[in-house]
Order: sequence, then structure tokens, then C-alpha cells
Amino acid sequence: MLSSISGLTNTIIGAGMLALPHAYAKMGWLQGSLLVVLCAVVTNFGLYLIKLCADRMDKRVNSFYDMTSQVMPSAVWYFDATIFVKCFGVGVSYLMISGNLIPQVILSLARALGVGTKSVPSWLLSTPLWILVCLTLMAPACFYRKLDSLRIIGYLNMGAVAYLLLILFYYFVNSSAAHLPSHGEMDAVLVSTDVLRTFPIMVFAYTCAQNILPVYNELQHSTVERSTLVTVISVGASALVYLVVALVGYATFGSNVSDNIIAMYPDTNLFVCFGKLSVIALTLTSYPMQLYPCRASLLNMLEVNVDVLSATEAEQSMLGASSGEMDPVLHREIGERRWTVLTLALMSAGLFISMLVNDLSVVLGIVGSVGSTTISFILPALLYRSIFREDAKSPLYTAATALGVWGAIVLVLALTVNISKIFQGL
Repeated sequence: MLSSISGLTNTIIGAGMLALPHAYAKMGWLQGSLLVVLCAVVTNFGLYLIKLCADRMDKRVNSFYDMTSQVMPSAVWYFDATIFVKCFGVGVSYLMISGNLIPQVILSLARALGVGTKSVPSWLLSTPLWILVCLTLMAPACFYRKLDSLRIIGYLNMGAVAYLLLILFYYFVNSSAAHLPSHGEMDAVLVSTDVLRTFPIMVFAYTCAQNILPVYNELQHSTVERSTLVTVISVGASALVYLVVALVGYATFGSNVSDNIIAMYPDTNLFVCFGKLSVIALTLTSYPMQLYPCRASLLNMLEVNVDVLSATEAEQSMLGASSGEMDPVLHREIGERRWTVLTLALMSAGLFISMLVNDLSVVLGIVGSVGSTTISFILPALLYRSIFREDAKSPLYTAATALGVWGAIVLVLALTVNISKIFQGL
């Protein structure tokens, strides 16, 4: 059970937490904390519904995609579309994070080496340049047709999270240790459209339904009770980390906190520099893992006549050995030329968007409103309603319906607000 808990927790906690303090600045610390907890509870309920659906199936299902294709074949295209949006958007966010942090790391290293920041050429501090460099460095891995087990990425992820928490606490307790940006106002509750715009960031931070079935399958004596215990502990631990990051980050900078908390800390010492380097390393190694299922979903939507593993099976490789799954391999009839063109197109589109959009919260907001609400709320509700039609009058059926309606409302409202935010910035 411990391996299942650690694997799922590692899958949940990711780069989305970097924008949580910014979300608090838009909704207030009390309202933000309540919504973080609410998202944890609702996510757990969606995972519970998936477990009930899996146990009711005639045969074992190995992925969320398999379940959807058996129960709701007509919804498979929609499912692929949401996976595509989610993975593509997360990949874009990784490029943005790396491109923004590398110039800060260069300044830190310049000071540490006694070179002086004024002697650093301005072109070395160009964010678009480093986004392009990062994508170039990751390009070879993006063309692989096989994903090997990448447990090392999981260890890197947890190490980066621990280091980030250390930085947050250090500068919260020792605010005079460095020249930090000015502290803005702090509010308990704020009411504006920004609440709707940033709320999907919290939904996105918990998204793991697409990877939950391998966790259930590898769990010994995978009863509903034991499976629920795994998800409750994993989601609960993630919620605790999110609350700490959001509250400490917001308390340190107030309303002036940016959409990437790690970028707020000074580039005057190696302590913060190593923390930023760990985040950069995490995003660089994780980008190909997002491109893989993104490409698989796009191929499915284009109805390419190939024998291709589902996008969720590709995503499950990020669980490493804890998923109990063999490393996915794409056995394709697709030609090398088409494979290369499709990969280059996805990378180029991601490069263009990451250079055009400079607000990480907007990217995560759109990914959360479209991909995460569908995967975490809407599809679990639809699956449960399809499989348990005979229980239409039960309280659980009603609750599942409410979950789906809730997800649809959040999707429409949050997506509308985020799109309007983009047009306002043009």
C-alpha cells in the first residue's frame, strides 16, 4: 500500500503548485484554503466513483481510456481531446517555467563567481532564447517511440518539492535575509472574476484520474476500502503540501506574489539558485513525458490507422514501476516522416504559445478548466451514470450527477473568463 500511496502522491504533486500563491492573491487566503480542501474532497469522490465502475466491469480494465471505450465509445474522441489539451498545456507551462528561471540562475551564478551582473550580455537573459534552447535540448527525447520507466523523475520531483518548501519557510521566517519584493495587502476573501479564472489551477493540481486504475490494479487486496484509503492519504498529503506552499507564499509577498512563486525569490545566492535549478531539471525531464500522450491523443483523434496505445497508458509511464505496468511501446505502421512532422508541429506550437503568453496562471487556468474538470469530474460522473443506470434513484447516483454538473459549470465559466483574459492582454 505504501508504494501505491507514494506513486500516486508523486503523480499528483507537480508544477501546478507554483501558481497556487498567485491564486490565493486573487481569492484571499481563507477562500483559497477552503477551495483547496474542496477540490481535494471532490477529487477523492471522483476517484471513488472510478473504483466502483472498475469493480462492476466484466473484465479488468488497465486504463481510464479502456473503461471509457467500453462504456461510452462515442465519448472516446472527447476523452482524447481533453488529454491532448491537458498534456499540451502542461508542456507549454514547463517551457514557460524553464525559460523564466534560467536567466535568474545565470545572474545567481554570475554573482557567485564574482563576475558581476552588469557584465552578463543581455542576450543571455532573454527568456525566448532559453525557451528555444530548452526545447532543443529536449528534442531528441521527444521523438522516441518508446518510453522507458522513469522512476528517477519521481525522485527528482519529490526532491524539488522538498527544496521549494525549504526555501519558502526560510524566507518566510527570515524575511530580512534578502531584498524581497515589497509585501502587498492580504485578504481573507475576495470576490471577482479572478476567482473563476484561477480556481482551475487548484483543480489542475489534483488531476490524477487518468492514472488511477494502474494504482488500483497493483494494490494487493484491492477492495473499495483499501483503494479509497490510498486515494484519501495521497490526495490529503498533496492538499497539505498545497496549503503550505500557498499560505506561506501568500504570507511572504501578499497581493504582489507572481504566478510562479519560485521566481519571486532573490537571485543573489546559490541557496535559491539550486532550488530553481531543481525545478528547471524537473520541467526539462518531464516535457517529453507530456508530449508522448499528447501525440498519442492527437493520432487517435486524427484516426490514423495504427496500433497505438492509449494516451492514458502513455501517461501512466510517469508512475514508473509503481504502476505495475510494462513500459508502453508504440508499435506503429505510421511512417517516420509523418511521425517526425507531427512531433515537430506539436513542439513548434508549444514554442510559439510559450513565447506569446507570459502569464503561467492563464495557461494552467485553461488546462484546468478544460482538461482537469473533464478528467476529474465530468467523465467519472458519466461513467458511473452509464454503468449504474439501475441505481438511478440512489443518493450516490444523484451525487455523481451533481459532480458532472459541477464540472460542466466550472468548465464553461472558468474557460470563458480565461479566454477573455487572453483577449484583454492582446
